[in-house]
Amino acid sequence: MTETLRIAYRDHDRTPLLYVIKSQAAQFEDLDLMIQHVPGGEDYRSGFLTGKFELVCEHLRFLFPARLKGHPVRCIAATQICGIDRFVAKPSIRSAADIVGKTIAVRENESSQITLKYWLKSLGLADQVKVAVHSDKEIGRWEQWRQVADGAADVALCSPLYLKAPLQAGLQVVDVPALPIIGPLFFATREPVIRENEEALRRFMRAVYRAIHVFRNDRAQTISIMAKGPAQLMGLAGDQAVAEQYEIFRDSTAERPIPLPESIANTFQMVQEAYDVAALNPMTLWDLRYAIELEEQKFMESLAAAKAHA
Repeated sequence: MTETLRIAYRDHDRTPLLYVIKSQAAQFEDLDLMIQHVPGGEDYRSGFLTGKFELVCEHLRFLFPARLKGHPVRCIAATQICGIDRFVAKPSIRSAADIVGKTIAVRENESSQITLKYWLKSLGLADQVKVAVHSDKEIGRWEQWRQVADGAADVALCSPLYLKAPLQAGLQVVDVPALPIIGPLFFATREPVIRENEEALRRFMRAVYRAIHVFRNDRAQTISIMAKGPAQLMGLAGDQAVAEQYEIFRDSTAERPIPLPESIANTFQMVQEAYDVAALNPMTLWDLRYAIELEEQKFMESLAAAKAHA
């Protein structure tokens, strides 16, 4: 019998992997994944915590104070285990050492500012740079790099999905160590959902594994799925634009949807920049039972073997 799960997301940049998961769930797991766009932050948070949808896939930060308040939230997978943003600058700035004393342009949204603050701290640069905040409404979505091109800033934080324009303008990606944190695409549910829909969640996790395998190894199939929905939602025009974005998504997708210990620890430290959650044990957020089952079954290896013999 086909079962249904509702999953909410806020940013259309999440849709490429979500649509591949939906496709795999329908094709192999007899599971209907209803993908719901909920752009409003309060609607997204309260909708999840009150049970309007079974799963969410981004904006991890609100789960920490929610868990501390007693909400039975559970993170069940993470498909990005490092921060995905990049520093862009003029060619004279090549490494973290070159950022000392410089001005960094960043978006005004909370996520970008928290990420930047913690990243600078991890690089030992917390008190050695100046941060200039610029809103997307002021200069364009992820176009803080224009401040660098115009000489008003030295460095800018940029999503890899928006790197093409600054690179064409003569900027380059600064070579700094990746930040091991839970990236913006993860999956969380609630204990009542696990209790009432355990088999559906098990099928969902199998679909996640299948989707990661397809995403990382089947370019044609993934691009075909992206072109049928995500491309329009993301405003991608033409086959080349879809293909370019696919390459970026593929490179940021982890081989397995399991967080690293340092990613969990660093994310918890980073969240404390915005929320008073020091009393929380961050491990109480995580329930990896379905991923562990599939690891014990060597499910990803079986998918690779099946493809090799196809």
